[in-house]
Amino acid sequence: MGADDVVTMRVERAAGGVVVRERNGAREVLLIDDQYGKVSFPKGHLEPGESWEQAALREVQEETGVIARIAGDIGRVEYVIERGGEPVRKQVRLFLMVAEDGSEPVHQAEEVNGAYFLPWDEARRRHDERGYANWRFALQKADALLAWRVGRLEEAWRALGPDTPWDHLVAAWRDAEPVTRKLVDACREELAVTFPELRVPEPRSLHLPREVAHDALRAVIESTLLKPEASEIDVQNLCLEAVNHGLPMVCISPRHVPIAKRAVAGSGVRVCTVIGFPHGTQTVNAMRQEALEAITAGADEIDMVGPIGALAEGDVWAYAQAVRAVVEVARLRFPSVPVKVILETSALGPDGVIKGALVSVAVGADFVKTSTGYHKAGARPADVTLMALAVAGSAGVKASGGIRTPAAARNLLRFGADRLGTSAALKLLDEA
Repeated sequence: MGADDVVTMRVERAAGGVVVRERNGAREVLLIDDQYGKVSFPKGHLEPGESWEQAALREVQEETGVIARIAGDIGRVEYVIERGGEPVRKQVRLFLMVAEDGSEPVHQAEEVNGAYFLPWDEARRRHDERGYANWRFALQKADALLAWRVGRLEEAWRALGPDTPWDHLVAAWRDAEPVTRKLVDACREELAVTFPELRVPEPRSLHLPREVAHDALRAVIESTLLKPEASEIDVQNLCLEAVNHGLPMVCISPRHVPIAKRAVAGSGVRVCTVIGFPHGTQTVNAMRQEALEAITAGADEIDMVGPIGALAEGDVWAYAQAVRAVVEVARLRFPSVPVKVILETSALGPDGVIKGALVSVAVGADFVKTSTGYHKAGARPADVTLMALAVAGSAGVKASGGIRTPAAARNLLRFGADRLGTSAALKLLDEA
């Protein structure tokens, strides 16, 4: 299934789960024997009006009798089948589920020949031997997500803001680091299986936190003004501030690019603008046109919002298509215009952040970026580490959203950020 096959086909959807439970102190996994003699996970078609999650829970119960609750997102596979002589885009999504206490499997659907829990290692061996190849990543991904869940890392690590005291951040990272790296590896394997034509960045050793020079801040700041009510005078003043204080870049809305270019002319200050902003809901062609107009107007860099909804439901193919379209436009100019992809990390699970970063860089993005500033959270050290470990030095990481103190800025740089987008540039430099 390629990124260019995602637009015009009819779609069929199915959902299910990798269901786990603890029994006598050991983890077990629910498997089924299907009608084709294969070992698989319970899943089935979405009914009209159902969400992915509702269908997954229903299908698990209907096929096996097991009642479960959702604890994470294993992933999604896609392939093309034929119905009535026409190609159909088949989408199948699995969730990590935890079985309710006392819920025992009894296979109930005609297409299921058996349903049973097996100890974790035995389940992996059986699935490796008799399972479907396109789900061979599922138990590795489940293992990483369970480790994240057991460690309560969403609360103990990912929820920490950049102004959290340094010692607290370092202690939390020590606990989170092994699981974070495990999850990055699992997402790499997932994409290798589900999107094999994608050339994800090669894994490289990256030590975090890292040292940051005392005078590092000024060179990485992108002074930002993206409020919808910003006036031309506001933009001119932002540019004047950047020129007077030696800031390297301003980031403003597309309609203000010509004004900003005139205001910084001859100063060395570069102009960045945004497209697909702030929600990434535009069509691919609309994003392509926005990028072309911005570059024609003189933008030196592009920050694009990827299709957040696609990434949130695991559609890495649609996400790749949108990012690739903008990158192709940016490369029409020589030298090419750097493209940063805004993931909107607070809208995603940790694995969504990793996959968004991997996919973006694989199709040519120069940076991945945390946030628009329009969602529920901005830049957080945990998300920066997820992105930095994913791109592994093959692209940059930009942290943005809610960065208002020198301590926050330094903490984000130490945990892997290479650029900082902020509407409080002078406060970061103690020059306000």
